[in-house]
Amino acid sequence: MTPHWMSTRLAWVAGAVALTLAAHTPAHSAQTYPDRPIRLITPFPAGGAADTLARALARSLTDATQQTVIVENRAGAGGIIGTATVAKAAPDGYTLLLGNVSTLATAPSLYTKLPYDPMTDFTPLTLVGRSPLVFAVNEQSPLKALPDLIQAASAKPGTLDYGSSGAGSITHLTGELLNVAAKGGLVHIPYKGSPPVVLAVVSGELDMGVTQVAEMLPQYRGKQLRPLAITGNERLPAIPEVPTAAELGVRGLEATTWYAVVAPKGVPQPVIDVLQPMLVKALDDPELKKRFIDEGLIIQSSTPQALSDLMKKEIPAWAEVVQRAGVKLD
Repeated sequence: MTPHWMSTRLAWVAGAVALTLAAHTPAHSAQTYPDRPIRLITPFPAGGAADTLARALARSLTDATQQTVIVENRAGAGGIIGTATVAKAAPDGYTLLLGNVSTLATAPSLYTKLPYDPMTDFTPLTLVGRSPLVFAVNEQSPLKALPDLIQAASAKPGTLDYGSSGAGSITHLTGELLNVAAKGGLVHIPYKGSPPVVLAVVSGELDMGVTQVAEMLPQYRGKQLRPLAITGNERLPAIPEVPTAAELGVRGLEATTWYAVVAPKGVPQPVIDVLQPMLVKALDDPELKKRFIDEGLIIQSSTPQALSDLMKKEIPAWAEVVQRAGVKLD
């Protein structure tokens, strides 16, 4: 039988060894990071704009890290499920989120029981890119420019409608910003995603649709849709002939959709110091940039601080829009 004093001594030594290992494990992990596959979670379904971007980024990040980057779609509840999954993941740099303006800026105002806080539950890493939204009508529509739509809606409230990808979506909220200029004359019709919106405009079911540029380009190039204007402060290389709303004298439509990569809160700084430059390198891939410029998305990286500052600015700005639109999703 082991004497009591020896048992106590062995327990103390074992505890000290365990504490020593625990203290050195994060540092060791940081020194060897990344040494296993990385999960890039997108909180939206496969096949959409976010999924396409996630898979392209994963390929570039695989080249930059020399580790496999696996895209995992965790769709549901307007992006909340996948975003909350990352918020609760281990803060080791091996689980990342490709979030966007909806999940990281508008959601806090739309959901009273949001299971995460964008500002306190994540480690900002980098902006990924920006894309304006487009106001599009059927090619045969008598509405030739955005001021025509605003004038018609203002003159006869309730006679013109617009479609969005869903209640509370960034396309809905942007439509409501336009509705301010139209004096509330536009009627909102929510759809389940942007593809049905595009089809509804093409068929004449809708007077106007608000979508991301990439989602309407095939129909525009096929001469089925006519873009009236885009949001943002500058024209897009993909459709340089389409003016911004500001150029047409319509103010308040400068907001754009943006994407960003964040990690769970608490990722060790040494890991961030390795991971963040790898993300920037992946985003600097010329092929990646050219592909998405052609699809209406401007790839743009940032520092973690710049992304944090963007989120701090966007959350209250969109809260005002949500309040004005009177939208609550729970």
